Amino acid sequence: MAPQYPYPAEKFSLVGRVTKSHGLKGEIKVLPLQGDTEEFINYGRVALVATDGRMTELLDIVRWRAQGRQVILKLATIDNKSEADLTAGMGVLCNRHDLPVAAENSSGRELVGLEMLTVDNKVVGIIEAVSHTGAHPIMIVRDNGEEFLIPLVDDIIVDRQGSRLIIDPPPGLLDINRA
Repeated sequence: MAPQYPYPAEKFSLVGRVTKSHGLKGEIKVLPLQGDTEEFINYGRVALVATDGRMTELLDIVRWRAQGRQVILKLATIDNKSEADLTAGMGVLCNRHDLPVAAENSSGRELVGLEMLTVDNKVVGIIEAVSHTGAHPIMIVRDNGEEFLIPLVDDIIVDRQGSRLIIDPPPGLLDINRA
């Protein structure tokens, strides 16, 4: 099961997860949770969040580079391998105000981290990522070890209420779209 990170979804968007430290000078390796590695050029700073909700302040990105499907970041104040090792497994958050408007609207990034509920108040899970591999984006939603793939289309999305996304799935969607 993918880790879940408690954070203020109205202020931040979950954009990645630290997989491990990289090298000896405090760099960290990050797996982007949506979009591609090049989107990290748009983030001037990020915060790190642990699964227990502990969170850093926003840290400047000193430099970054893509390495395969991951990104290597050098963040201000993380200066050696020991400090970088402490970040393994943490979520990478971007302040929503730092996101370019076009990227936020086209990628579904603003939905990552929201709790998904059906119109009859059944919890589906937490939106962990949005994938853009087909005709329309697919939200990857996880809860208690289960993963659901929910199309990001107007026919299913009913409303957004703060940190919750309300859906009205057609009959059987939650059964057939279990990953």
